[in-house]
Amino acid sequence: MLLAEQQKSRKLRRVLFYTGFSTVIFITVLGLLYGLRPMLLPFVLGSFLAYLCKPLVTFRGSPVKKYMRAGGIILILVTTIYWGGKLVRDSLPSEKEKLVLKVRLQYRASERYAALMGLTAGGKGNLAYKFLGQDLDPIVAKAVESLKLSDDEKQLFLLYVGGYKNEEPIQEKYYDYYLSNIKAQKADVEKMKQTNQASISAAGVAKSEGTAEGSNLAEKIHLFTTWLIFPLSFAFILLDKGQIVHFFMRIVPNRYFELVYSVVENVDEALGKYIRGTLIECLLVGLSLMIGFYVSGMEFKVALIIGLIGGLTNAIPFVGTFIACIVGAAYSLIAEDVHSILPFIDANNLMIAVIVVVMITHLLDNAVFQPLVVGSAVNIHPLVVIVGVFGGSMMFGFAGLIFAIPTIVVTKVVIETFYTGIKEYRII
Repeated sequence: MLLAEQQKSRKLRRVLFYTGFSTVIFITVLGLLYGLRPMLLPFVLGSFLAYLCKPLVTFRGSPVKKYMRAGGIILILVTTIYWGGKLVRDSLPSEKEKLVLKVRLQYRASERYAALMGLTAGGKGNLAYKFLGQDLDPIVAKAVESLKLSDDEKQLFLLYVGGYKNEEPIQEKYYDYYLSNIKAQKADVEKMKQTNQASISAAGVAKSEGTAEGSNLAEKIHLFTTWLIFPLSFAFILLDKGQIVHFFMRIVPNRYFELVYSVVENVDEALGKYIRGTLIECLLVGLSLMIGFYVSGMEFKVALIIGLIGGLTNAIPFVGTFIACIVGAAYSLIAEDVHSILPFIDANNLMIAVIVVVMITHLLDNAVFQPLVVGSAVNIHPLVVIVGVFGGSMMFGFAGLIFAIPTIVVTKVVIETFYTGIKEYRII
């Protein structure tokens, strides 16, 4: 009787100890994750990329060949990131081009809306405007308001009109767009036409830029130290020989070893299919968008940027092609010199071509890309996907937005395998 009570008391202490210890560990891990939020995204990206490249290193062979393959993968990755980043950086608009784009977009948006609603040449609006004008006017006004140049941007624009930083002066028609925008905002146009409109000291602008550069230096250093974890996590996980998994498997009791091992195997298979499949799918979607926009008459660098944006954001369900459509439609508003391979596409109907390209790409993604490269790795109800994406973004920001679906995939596989395994291995 005494021995039974001792065993019962010991069992109770053991349960309390494990419960308390697990709770402390869980709270500590959550605290660390919350405190290290800036490092979460680069660490997970490096780990995912290493996981993606893992099959290229785990082939049979001597350790020397394995390290050589790993070194080759890292070299190829660094080279690709460098030249790809250089290509993207060269394709991005400069400071001058950004100002011109904002001016053109603001002018064209107002002009296209006025033409669509029959408000040009003193018109009072067509039938569509009579029914929808009261609802659309505030929306368009807010959109145009968001494109207005700030006071500093106006100063820079006027400096670039006169050839600032030894660059070619901004074309006169774009300056006219600027004046039209100012006039639409009920500003004094004559004041802006005065000869002293660009008399702002370039030294003053340079001084403000120098102050901004000083503050940006600390941000760059902080960004560098934060993202330093990216290559380190990639290299160490890529060269890992299973020590991480073995460490956690050693602390699993023998009774649950087979169940936990089957869970790890199934998660590895499902996650691998999802990551590799999603990467290929994003590449195909981005390439399809880029080719479609280029054929429609966009400049190569513009088609490249929009295709890249659409491809990268396609990893987030329901987002990629939608963003590509918005960005492409916005560019079609300011496009003036359209040279399409297809003779029936010009600047007036480029927006229709953009929508058609996005629709075709979306259909290809649903009918061809996803079934072939992703398969059934993500067999999740759309409502769960939507709730997961929004919930992840609310809790963890951009990192939660990106990794919501992989987390759902892992959770789904763990639950399914655990539920099946506890019966097969007669745990309960």
